[in-house]
Amino acid sequence: MGENIIRWDGIWVIGTDPPCPRCDYLSRMVQDIVNTEGIPQSVRHISYASDEALYFAKSLGLTPGTAKDVARISGISVDWDAVQESIDDQKKLDGDAAEANCCSVIADRWSPSLDELLRPCELEAPAAGILMTPVLIMNGCLLHSGSVPTYDQAKSWLRKMAANSGHPEKGKHKVEVLGSGCPKCQMLYDNTLIALHRMGLEEDIALVKRTDILYFHQLGVNVIPGLAINGKVVAKGQVLNPDQICELLNEKTAAKFIKDR
Repeated sequence: MGENIIRWDGIWVIGTDPPCPRCDYLSRMVQDIVNTEGIPQSVRHISYASDEALYFAKSLGLTPGTAKDVARISGISVDWDAVQESIDDQKKLDGDAAEANCCSVIADRWSPSLDELLRPCELEAPAAGILMTPVLIMNGCLLHSGSVPTYDQAKSWLRKMAANSGHPEKGKHKVEVLGSGCPKCQMLYDNTLIALHRMGLEEDIALVKRTDILYFHQLGVNVIPGLAINGKVVAKGQVLNPDQICELLNEKTAAKFIKDR
């Protein structure tokens, strides 16, 4: 495949297909940052077996692969039972919330302990000739591979990209729709957009889709969809209609928004 055939622009997450918990979590975290920062870049999840992934890894003198590939080639001993237990334990922790949720996703099963169990593979991957999943690439540049970087690390990289493209800073007022992107989450987003339009605030307030599960938990939202105004949760586990959202904006923040115009 010639390099001129591949579009190197945008943000790539190379991982398994279907995505494993780590690959899915990284994709959703990066999308969440892009949405929050208003960065005009697309985020693509690319299979590590695709021609694009193969060609990119080859440009680095590597072959795309997973932790299991690294362990097989390097002879590293990995407790795969513990890896599976980590995934299953996280699923159990989220079990009660998942029953009440409108949706659950593979990323729910990720935890930092999962990355720690696979850290030996991450460290050995370059010597084994493997570009280990999950892989984060921006505009053709490798930023990270083998694990899920922290939210702050990924946000720092994305901000630098936005700064280089001359992207303007967002306003200080923000309404966030918390969800995974399912139909109910999208309905809440659409209803919020309608409410802002009715109040004449759509140009003054940033409406942002948040998809990062860890962020939901930090806000105390275990049942989605949720709605937050300037970082304060005002609803969770329900699809509010435009009238209800207008009422919340009036009660909580509308006067302040209008005053600061």
